[in-house]
Parts: sequence; structure tokens; C-alpha cells
Amino acid sequence: MDISQINWAYFALAVSAVLLIAWIARAVMAKAGAPALFVGFAHLLVAGLNSAAPVRGYFDPEYVGYGFGLLGADQGLAVTVTAGAVWIVAVLGAFLALTRARLAMAFVTLSSAAFAAILGIPLVEGMINDPATNRIQFGEYLTIPGLAATGLMLVLLVAPFVMGVLWAGRRTFRGA
Repeated sequence: MDISQINWAYFALAVSAVLLIAWIARAVMAKAGAPALFVGFAHLLVAGLNSAAPVRGYFDPEYVGYGFGLLGADQGLAVTVTAGAVWIVAVLGAFLALTRARLAMAFVTLSSAAFAAILGIPLVEGMINDPATNRIQFGEYLTIPGLAATGLMLVLLVAPFVMGVLWAGRRTFRGA
């Protein structure tokens, strides 16, 4: 089987399922509260959305490149490094949101701020310039266009990170 024949959506779903199961187990053990679950799940969602790109960027010479909010990379190793960094930060943020440690909350505050900016700035620019240009694209198989994409991105990908900055920031400075 040629690497270009792999359905990367299935790969991403498999990685996301493993992460979700581990995260749920950790959340149950930690007896995490609602804000921790909300912010942690937002990080987990970002990890899931970015789970195939690091591997695909390295192995698939036909991959057209990577784009995630303000971040982008051309083919090859640049995709692996950029998407891989996003994935690692998102996974760490997801699991660290479930802890009560002050340093973990500082990381969640910073990662939430970064993701709010990375995802929020292009969203606001798109809403100002032309809402129809906003879209969510999952590989070449599914695209959600326009206002539906803008609303989904705002609710699912920006608002939870703004809440994460406020919640984790308060816990960081209060001492968790």
C-alpha cells in the first residue's frame, strides 16, 4: 500500500480515540471539576484536529501543507515540526488542565492564550473582511463553509481558550 492511499481521517480518529480514552480515565481519577473538563477538552479537541498532520507531513510527499489558524507550513519537515508542536502543547494542556498544580495551571494559561490568539485572530479578521471566507477543512474529505464554520470555531475553539486563560490564570495566581 502506497502512503498516499492512507485515509488520514481514520488515522486522526484512531489517535483521537486513544487520547480521549486516556483523558477520560485521568479526569475520572482526578475528580476534575467542570472548568477543568471544559478547558481540558478544548485542548484535546485541538490535539485531535492536529493528530494526523505531523505524521502525514513527514511521510506523504503529496501533502499540500499545513494550516491551523495563524500557523502554516509548507510540505515536509516544516509540517511535522509545526503541527507536532501544536499537538504536543495541546495534549499537555489537556492533561495538565486536570491537575491542581500551580505550574500546570501556568502552562494551561499560556497554552490557552496561545490557542485563543492562533485561532481567534484569523476568525475575527475573517468576520470583519468576509465571513464567507472562514471555513473548517478536515483534509480533502469534509469542508464546513462560511457562517456555520465561524460559529463553530468561535464556540468550540476560541471561547474555551478564553475561559482557560481566565480560569487557569486565576488558579495560577491564587496558588491552584
